[in-house]
Amino acid sequence: MNDTSPAATTDATTPAHLTDSTELAALRDISRRVLWLSAAIVDSANRGRPNTTGIKVGGHQASSASMVDIMVALWFHTLTDLDRVSVKPHASPVLHAINYLLGDLDPKYLTMLRAKGGLQSYPSRVKDPDTVDFSTGSVGIGATAALWAAVSHRYLASRFPDTPPAGRFVSLLGDAELDEGAVWEAVADPQVSAWASCCGWST
Repeated sequence: MNDTSPAATTDATTPAHLTDSTELAALRDISRRVLWLSAAIVDSANRGRPNTTGIKVGGHQASSASMVDIMVALWFHTLTDLDRVSVKPHASPVLHAINYLLGDLDPKYLTMLRAKGGLQSYPSRVKDPDTVDFSTGSVGIGATAALWAAVSHRYLASRFPDTPPAGRFVSLLGDAELDEGAVWEAVADPQVSAWASCCGWST
């Protein structure tokens, strides 16, 4: 698959807040490119390679499209090297498109969604060739993984002074995640809210 998406550029001296119209325009350009790439990743999996079975490969284009602007704002403006993000399973094409633009994914994988040895259906720390912070194949477990990682780091840091620093822990959810009991248990737990407000974590 050739990358013929709209060109996108960013400025390394981006200000801390989105007040510059030039920066907003740059982020919008990146969003358009990520949207194109994520859709092309799914299209290539379904129509761009031989399929003798006639069964569609799938890939959740609409679920990906709904996350493009949020993820572009995070990866290209907000996140630091210490932050970790749990990406909802159905937005994996967006994650791979972003990683490709950041130079973290070989272009040969853009045509290998749901192929043997290629990009996984859902983000996987073990099987995907690019950077994945949390494996989120089980929608309930993946959605709350960032919370338990934050709690684990808090415990380790309180016991061991040489614990490496951590940033923010973020979960990106969709409708499938909101059908999972584990997510609502975490939302309703008053201690979770206390941790988030006390320590500035995003959960």
